[in-house]
Amino acid sequence: MKKRPAGSEPALDDRAARECGLPTHFAPAERDSPSRLAEDIRALTGNQLLDGLMNIANGLFAVLNERRQILALNESFLKLMGIEDASEILGLRPGEYVKCVHACEMPGGCGTSPYCATCGAVISIMSALESDHPQENFCSITVEKDNKEVELLFQVRCCPMGIGDSRYILFFLHDVSVQQQRANLDSAFLHDINNILTAMLGKSELFQIKGVWDEKRFGELHKLMTRLVHEFAMHREVCGTLSPAYQPFYCEVSVGSILDDLAETFAGHPLCADVNLELAKPEQSSTLVTDPSLVNRILVNMVTNALEATAPGGTVKVFVEQEGNAVSFCVWNEKHIPPKDALRIFTRNFTTKKQPLGHGVGTYSMKLFGEKILGGIVDFTTSASEGTTFRLTLLQ
Repeated sequence: MKKRPAGSEPALDDRAARECGLPTHFAPAERDSPSRLAEDIRALTGNQLLDGLMNIANGLFAVLNERRQILALNESFLKLMGIEDASEILGLRPGEYVKCVHACEMPGGCGTSPYCATCGAVISIMSALESDHPQENFCSITVEKDNKEVELLFQVRCCPMGIGDSRYILFFLHDVSVQQQRANLDSAFLHDINNILTAMLGKSELFQIKGVWDEKRFGELHKLMTRLVHEFAMHREVCGTLSPAYQPFYCEVSVGSILDDLAETFAGHPLCADVNLELAKPEQSSTLVTDPSLVNRILVNMVTNALEATAPGGTVKVFVEQEGNAVSFCVWNEKHIPPKDALRIFTRNFTTKKQPLGHGVGTYSMKLFGEKILGGIVDFTTSASEGTTFRLTLLQ
């Protein structure tokens, strides 16, 4: 087990935290003093149970104090960050150690920012301390690595343990990022295939009702079938490398034709049975160079989410904003997204469901294809008074 040098200082001591009255949005900001940290490290050094866990733990393992500070960690955890001397990081919190992008947003550090209220690691630690029972969760985290932001997903298990009069947390992490990435790609594919099949079903039902198959409906159905074939080809290419390596089919296309295709997709769509879909075409339709099938895919996801979020009798609006050489396709609905969900709505591994693997793929798909592949910007605004607007912004 690695020892901390006697004079080494943590990021912030307990006394300083209390004196500063550091604010927090979730977990307490206070930390133990250097002397208390040194006492805890001495108490843990030579503990046969912990030494055994250090050697046999499958994955990343650390021992935390009640202030969520690292007192000891195994070699795998050190290698993750390329650290050779554990004394450099003892006293830090997990998010500070792995360079979570939110760990330094508040003066109190890891666990105190608004994002931390949805962090599976902090939630598990706090729950384990409060209940005195083991807790499991998933931790979706964005870290800084090689000057880039990387999204990771960990399965977290926190086990409280008492030694003498002190309590500690056995902190286990298992990296499931690759499994999650494949699950997301597979689910995004199935999600979008379902959107296409639902649109095809709506058009076939119209034919059944009318009994006549006109040329316009046949053309719409043919476009959907072509998109279906395209989806399978794209899925094979993207999943082959587990990366957004797909090469778009760029062409010059008018903004009006993109909206026309979107209107065709939702003509007779079951989701439009009780919700009004309004598409406002610009008076002067400009053109841009992009992959229209991918743009349609993103907008279909946006409109589908908006329709699903809208109560019967409500309205979803699609419109275009243009500023300079940037064109924004906007999808509005009146529902407000709660702040906790809004903070992480585009995080690849975040979902409001209990089981994250393969869930929350609609917004993930928008980001993947809109930004990573098309090079645009996908964002949103939301408020109780103005509702929610998702945007896909592309350069002309």
